[in-house]
Amino acid sequence: MTDTAGTARITAAAVRRTERAFPRVPEDTAQLPRMPLAVRDVLGPELLATARQALDGAGIGADDARALGCVTAAHRATSATAAYIAEVLDGPGPRWLAPECFLHYSPHSLTGLLCIELGLDGTAVTLTGPSGGVDALGYAASMIASGRLRRVLVTTAHWTPPADPRESGPVPLRTAAVVLDGADGWGSVTDWQPGGTHPAVHEPSHAPDPKRTDTSETFAVLADWHALRPSVPLELQGGGSRLVLHPGGAA
Repeated sequence: MTDTAGTARITAAAVRRTERAFPRVPEDTAQLPRMPLAVRDVLGPELLATARQALDGAGIGADDARALGCVTAAHRATSATAAYIAEVLDGPGPRWLAPECFLHYSPHSLTGLLCIELGLDGTAVTLTGPSGGVDALGYAASMIASGRLRRVLVTTAHWTPPADPRESGPVPLRTAAVVLDGADGWGSVTDWQPGGTHPAVHEPSHAPDPKRTDTSETFAVLADWHALRPSVPLELQGGGSRLVLHPGGAA
């Protein structure tokens, strides 16, 4: 595919890696009203900081950001809230369950946070599942190719709770953001082919690769590819979906 008007080009990519512990329910119920909520107080701010880093890298200020769309990929990232709910219900009981936690239960809460804090007025979409990383980039590129939007902020986060709720150590948290532009940038996102991991679409022949269920892995590979400026295209796959990164800048 050659560069044409409406091609979604990469103007900036940011990836942040850290380790953060999931807030655990305290033994003293008097502390529950003051305990931090994982998505609101840890994951959300991390993703917001990464999005701002990508916008700064693309040279997009607050006024220009208003016209941006926002597409977020989420696969179990907000399950920290579900883990919190289950822990409270199994422990202190429902009367201690903070109603505010349900504001951060849906994956779309991450998209809403970004749109509100960054003042984004464009289309807001959240895609879930193992293919979410590839699909978010592909869907954003399709909106630019159709002329629906000129620029889109595409983000994701990967932060899976430990299997044992008693485990209190830090857990890897990776957030990523990419800015796609229809008029400027180097490298383009093309040839999106959405798939899926439902048995009717794709029958896996082996246990799933942990990296293929990590939506941020696709963004990390894209960021490395974009930084190196290679001369050959790169195919990205995830959860049965695929897309191709093509080298080259705007004409």
